[in-house]
Amino acid sequence: MTVSRAFQFLVQAREKLYASGILPTLRLNHPVISVGNLTVGGNGKTPIVIALAEAFREKGLRPVILSRGYGRTGRGVLLVGSSWEEAGDEPLMMKCRLGDVPVVVGADRYEAGLFAENQNLGNIFILDDGFQHRRLHREVDILAIDPVEWCAGETLLPRGRWQEPKTALTRAHAACVHDSDTVAIEPLPIPVFPVRYDVDGLYSKNGPVSSQSLQGLAVVAFAGIAKPERFFRTLESMGISTLKTIVFRDHHHYSRREIENLGGDILITTEKDAVRLSAVTDRSYSYVRISAKIADFDRLMSLILSRLPKS
Repeated sequence: MTVSRAFQFLVQAREKLYASGILPTLRLNHPVISVGNLTVGGNGKTPIVIALAEAFREKGLRPVILSRGYGRTGRGVLLVGSSWEEAGDEPLMMKCRLGDVPVVVGADRYEAGLFAENQNLGNIFILDDGFQHRRLHREVDILAIDPVEWCAGETLLPRGRWQEPKTALTRAHAACVHDSDTVAIEPLPIPVFPVRYDVDGLYSKNGPVSSQSLQGLAVVAFAGIAKPERFFRTLESMGISTLKTIVFRDHHHYSRREIENLGGDILITTEKDAVRLSAVTDRSYSYVRISAKIADFDRLMSLILSRLPKS
């Protein structure tokens, strides 16, 4: 039996245990909306989480984001403050973007939700990267899908990038599919909402940065994310020429020496990488901010709200 085949057996056995009720799901007092993936990273779920949090806030709800906090050094349940090492880079990025929306991290998302309820932090939960976190009951499951990856096959971990086979999408209530000009996926058995990932602009710690201010400067671009090639293509689409591009592993812990040795006059990176830089360098750097624009967003919100318990 291959390693991926063994992993598939474990995934299927776990699914049967949850479907039969042998493994229980736990409920929080407030509704939960999960945003997740079938593959590992780089599918655009974080901008979708941010878009949902903004939409709930505009409707007068008080959203709280529950996240694992991948790569964090802290333990237990934590209300995200200002340290990415304690909280994880993506949770801190979401906190920085959303301001007054609490973000709570913990490997056990049920315990994180209990903490948020005990602290009266909000009245609706968004479960970040939660599709495989079956222990916590959710009212709505949303999948983020990259059509390029979807059409490239479905080799399971550890040989491939798939956490579950495609058939698992039937557990979801909606799919947010990256709108692609080059690749189209077959019709899905659940509602589909195309998503564009639009550039909000170039930012620094002090606010927006004009791309014209980069003219004549040697720009070095770097990224420590799941799919860095997308970031470099985004810079090209913005008309930003680079002296060189450098790739680090996802969630990389940057050192002062690494940043100093990048060279160039100005550094440009991703928003997720930027939260890892403030404590390690005095160099000037900018980051690209991306937002999810979901087609027929009102219909998606209606689908979500229709599944929430009536108060």
